[in-house]
Amino acid sequence: MKGATPKERAGAGGSAGFRVFRVCTSKRTREALVRLYKDATSGRGRNKMLHYYLEEWRKAYEEVKLMREEAGRRTPPRPPPLFLLVKFIIPENGEKRGKHDAPCVIDLKRGELRIPSYNIKIPLRRSLLRALIEENELEARPDFVLQVTHSGKLRIIAHRAPLLPQLSTPLRVIAVDENSRHGFALAAFDFDDRGCKLAYFEKLRPENHGCRRQLAAILQSFADAPSGERRQQLGQLLPEELAKALAPERAREMAWQARRKEKRLNNNFVQRITTRVRELVREARRRGAAVVILVDPIDHKSLRGTGLQGTLLRARRALENLARYEGASLIELRASGKRCPLCSSEGTEVRRTMRVRVYMCRRCGAVWDRDKAATLNLAAAYFEKLRGRGNEAALAERALASLKQWLKAHSRALQR
Repeated sequence: MKGATPKERAGAGGSAGFRVFRVCTSKRTREALVRLYKDATSGRGRNKMLHYYLEEWRKAYEEVKLMREEAGRRTPPRPPPLFLLVKFIIPENGEKRGKHDAPCVIDLKRGELRIPSYNIKIPLRRSLLRALIEENELEARPDFVLQVTHSGKLRIIAHRAPLLPQLSTPLRVIAVDENSRHGFALAAFDFDDRGCKLAYFEKLRPENHGCRRQLAAILQSFADAPSGERRQQLGQLLPEELAKALAPERAREMAWQARRKEKRLNNNFVQRITTRVRELVREARRRGAAVVILVDPIDHKSLRGTGLQGTLLRARRALENLARYEGASLIELRASGKRCPLCSSEGTEVRRTMRVRVYMCRRCGAVWDRDKAATLNLAAAYFEKLRGRGNEAALAERALASLKQWLKAHSRALQR
């Protein structure tokens, strides 16, 4: 779809996935980028290729204005970001990739981003440089654009319409169990002609924000209506000297900082999950394995109102996008960690701590960690579902047999 923005390309069939890379800039560079943004969106850019997506930008801006008018809002909307074409210089041989007259050059050999028409030169941090080199080495290389916001912030966006995933062996099944109180349990099972093995298992839990939220609420209340009672409450959560000398404006600033830290920690949690899953997908791809991602989604009723609601939903959307980008299948299934992985009987909880919930089967005597059992039962439910599907039925039968054989041989692994 020539001339369309990355977002519009994704909407065409919903097949494209995205990766977003933030570029750190200095105050002086942001000022230059603001000038570029204003020039380009007014049609006065110093390079004609700065206007490549100008028509799409104008259309997006008009749509935002119309939506705000229909909502009855009188304040002007924030201008949408502008997209710029990108050309890469590859470090090994100096090869150039992308449109030859693109206004933005990302030189992976020198480790910098350049927009020559505005004398902009930005050094790229090493982690970003490594990531961009890796993306350029992918089979079915992504397309890239540079996103510039009205305030001069920069992002490099890679978008990719992957090949349709084919189910075959070797196969990696990545199982993700969501829990509204305990975060995520993540496991990877590898299947091949020799059988099955557990390649990876980890529990990923977000930060507990209970104390932080309580402090932010009291600080905000004190800032809005200072009183001796609220100052006394703050004295129980803050150093005594700070609580006694705390001014309302300082309290308001501290409340904002606490909420901002919560948001940053939640973003880091989502990033951690997607990073782990991406590593597991790419490691399997390098070995020539097909990849399936299974997610046991939380029931919306149990999720509503919990502190993790927004974070877990964002993590699931991030995994859906990751699957599209990496060419993996993502399937939502229901499976319970309360059920025995060996005989499928309902288990009984025998021990609970902050990190482990242990169950025991009264029928076969198996003992298991509920989070680990949930991922095993997810994999089993997936293959059970495939048993009635023509060509995939034989693969499902072999995989189920391999999974059961592994469980019998490693029953103690269920408790760890």
